[in-house]
Amino acid sequence: MCGIFGLITNKKELPIAKLIREGLERLEYRGYDSAGIAIVNKGKIELRKNAGRIADINKEGWFDAMEGDFGMGHTRWATHGPPNAQNSHPHLDGADKIAVVHNGILENFMELREELITRGHSFKSDTDTEVFPVLIKEFLDSGMALKEAVVATINKCKGAYGIVVCHADTPDTMIVARKESPLTIGITPGETTYCASDIPAFLPLTRMAYILDDDEIAVLNPGKVAIFDVIKGNKIEREPITVEWSIDAAAKVLDGKEYKWFMHKELHEVPRKVREQVNVPQENIDDFVKTILDAEHVYITAAGTAFYACLAGKFQMTRFGGPFMTPIECSEFKDHLPKMPKNSCVITVSQSGETADTIEAVRYAREKFGAKICSVVNVVGSSLTRYSDHVLITTAGPEIAVASQKAYCTQVTALSVVALRIAEIQGKMSQEEIDKYREALIATADVGDVILKREDAIKAVAQIISKKINFFFLGRGLSMAAAYEGALKLKEISYNHAEAYPAGESKHGPIALINEGYPVVFVAPPDETYDRLIGNIMEMKSRGATIISVVADFDERVTEISDYTLRVPIENNKYAIAMSIVPFTFPLQIMAYFASDHNGLDPDKPRNLAKSVTVK
Repeated sequence: MCGIFGLITNKKELPIAKLIREGLERLEYRGYDSAGIAIVNKGKIELRKNAGRIADINKEGWFDAMEGDFGMGHTRWATHGPPNAQNSHPHLDGADKIAVVHNGILENFMELREELITRGHSFKSDTDTEVFPVLIKEFLDSGMALKEAVVATINKCKGAYGIVVCHADTPDTMIVARKESPLTIGITPGETTYCASDIPAFLPLTRMAYILDDDEIAVLNPGKVAIFDVIKGNKIEREPITVEWSIDAAAKVLDGKEYKWFMHKELHEVPRKVREQVNVPQENIDDFVKTILDAEHVYITAAGTAFYACLAGKFQMTRFGGPFMTPIECSEFKDHLPKMPKNSCVITVSQSGETADTIEAVRYAREKFGAKICSVVNVVGSSLTRYSDHVLITTAGPEIAVASQKAYCTQVTALSVVALRIAEIQGKMSQEEIDKYREALIATADVGDVILKREDAIKAVAQIISKKINFFFLGRGLSMAAAYEGALKLKEISYNHAEAYPAGESKHGPIALINEGYPVVFVAPPDETYDRLIGNIMEMKSRGATIISVVADFDERVTEISDYTLRVPIENNKYAIAMSIVPFTFPLQIMAYFASDHNGLDPDKPRNLAKSVTVK
């Protein structure tokens, strides 16, 4: 889940190093424990790298002062070796002629490394990546051209990779290749070609892009791209796509206002993204729904926040007439299902479409058991879209903050749209009823707008509780998805220990931890669980807990027994209540953001985390 950015151009006036550094900064959500840049300058490679964040490394303009013709950089999330200067990317061959950056994991690097050492090569780092340039050098020394040497190298490597290769003696050419790790190419035809782990890196520079598939390699020249199949060797003709995302997506700016953090800006995007999600034409939705309804066994899987979106979506789909679904975290998918029955369907949810555990689960189900795959994903052309039979694209757009918020909200909304379409196809509910539920779903965007207008009230609660060490988040039924998501956000970005439980389970162990002032957050919509939840609140309150409740504006009973409330302006009818999962989650995401900011932390780049987890 590291970040890669490179460029090659014939425009001599471009500040190459500065553009690479800025591209890397737009990718720091993918990893930020070290960074480096390599630039080819008059037949030599200049390399600068160090541990730490890019802004700190470049504080005196250390990166920006580099000179040269073309090059690439890397921002790292450590897997092999500690985050220090020697393990930072790029890595060079022994002759300092070849530079490589890499995202992914080589599974057979130890074997390859030992072979290379026996042939006289030495290594400077603990990484798997350093094998790449050394192997490429061997193949070049045998007489191969650069592209053929890279192909021969990756054919010896097992595992996942997105790589960029530069050679000091091969001007005007960079080589990129991918397998199971994302790599995109941007282009200004005839002038400049960019490569990156994700589109936001080059979004301010061009909107024209190519998405590489697995087992593809591309030769990059200034303003030109040639793509080849690694296995067959043939050239692939492909038209570039036009990226529709706003340039502001890569900046902390929304509607002309600049925000302190990406997360705050992206929280303010949530209502418009939910509105777009409900109204987006979903040409494939009927095939998506039909595949679910035709299956004899349905599973729903994802990782992290996306899995909590799955829990909400499962509840909604079954509520509106869908089949029974088994939710399984994707990292546990193979272990829980050593065998899958025939005619199975797997619903999967992902922001990046590149999450390694999710991809592994999908490939396992598809390739070994013939399961149909229905995916909800945010990135067109991502690996998950290619492994899926049917895809619904979410409208979140680029999400730079590591902790997901608008992606979660659009994922839940997309699955709610699916649920209502299931109700229509099943015919077990009148169209008038379905239309009222759909109107209520559309109205959740307006509810989000009002919540944001009241965010100072949420901020006040966040500042009061931000120094607490431990939290419980409790809910029942559909609200459990909100409780899980709220707890995850608080622990991810504010580092408060938070655990979510079904409220009825809290007395089976967790209540032993309650003492005076222990904060317990209840998600308390006025649904069928409301009366039972009040009993759980009283159990906690009687033992001295501080009660923070998420309640509807018209709530009275839970408000009376709570110390603090986060209020949700939904209408008092069954349609609004049934569609209120995003509105009841949204204040908890906002609260986590303000707690993080109040604690003097960086909510965009929480420690030890990266946005797109492309390692298993």
